[in-house]
Amino acid sequence: MKVWRRWLLLPSLVALLVLSGPRNDFGEREPTPRPPPPDDIAALDAWLSASEAAFTDLRPGSAKGIVWYGTEQRRRPWSVVYLHGFSANRMETFPLAEQVGQALGAHVFYTRLSGHGRSGAAMAEPRVQDWMADALEALRIGQVLGDRVLLVSCSTGSTLATWLGSSPWASELDAHVFLSPNFGPKDWRAELLNWPWGRQLALALEGESRSWSPQSEAEAQAWTTRYPTRSVFPMMALVKGVRDSDLVGFRAPLLLLYSEQDETVSTAQIKTAFGRLGSQEKRLLPVTYSQSPGQHVLAGAIKDPAAVAPMAQDIVQWVQTLLR
Repeated sequence: MKVWRRWLLLPSLVALLVLSGPRNDFGEREPTPRPPPPDDIAALDAWLSASEAAFTDLRPGSAKGIVWYGTEQRRRPWSVVYLHGFSANRMETFPLAEQVGQALGAHVFYTRLSGHGRSGAAMAEPRVQDWMADALEALRIGQVLGDRVLLVSCSTGSTLATWLGSSPWASELDAHVFLSPNFGPKDWRAELLNWPWGRQLALALEGESRSWSPQSEAEAQAWTTRYPTRSVFPMMALVKGVRDSDLVGFRAPLLLLYSEQDETVSTAQIKTAFGRLGSQEKRLLPVTYSQSPGQHVLAGAIKDPAAVAPMAQDIVQWVQTLLR
């Protein structure tokens, strides 16, 4: 072959090498196998305490737990289950879920996603399938606590809730509330992580760890502010895997609250995903009353205490429309 022909083939060979590179993979579509929670409502507290006792590095306020409505541990008409976002814990929007639970007469279950609420290094431990197992476990606990389950989720917790709402267990959920759901980052460059060689590129550009400075001690307790860069890989795999899936199977009623000024996730991706979700009863509600910095976590004692009451009211009024 003449030399010039070899040079003509070079771009094609380079492109082939790039496109055939390793990708950030979602992996198996089944949750990690895990023993189910007890069916006996009176046994849940002890079971949760025992399972969380295995982790010696839990930060205060991070552990899975139930906030009981009233003094009796008996099944209620509704339960509220909360799924927090990436790097956060149950304090992310506290006390929003509890205000909703009080208004509905519901017990509230706060889960803790695998790797979260612990040391920064622990954030690198979980796979997507572990978070799927967390979500399914949370649903099972919600079903023990109440006849109907309201799943409230924030950011990447909502990405996980979208998977659950489109999964073989979708029919077991009665209603969803998404808060600033993560269907794609606002900064498009983060999507490069899911390209061929994306993980290698991320490590080269960001280094082995990522960090940000909390604005208060409460924020430092509620979020893991320094963690290995590779912790982001399963999160972005989850986002892409859910976004690329058939969302028509998501049938449960949905209330989606978001801010047009969200600095973390793409509002365009939110609206696109919302349109694709198969729910017959769904509402997209822009939040204009939140003063939260960055407009992502829109309510909570840490980010914006004043927004908790109006957001809880929005949620409760919407749930009440489902009962008419």
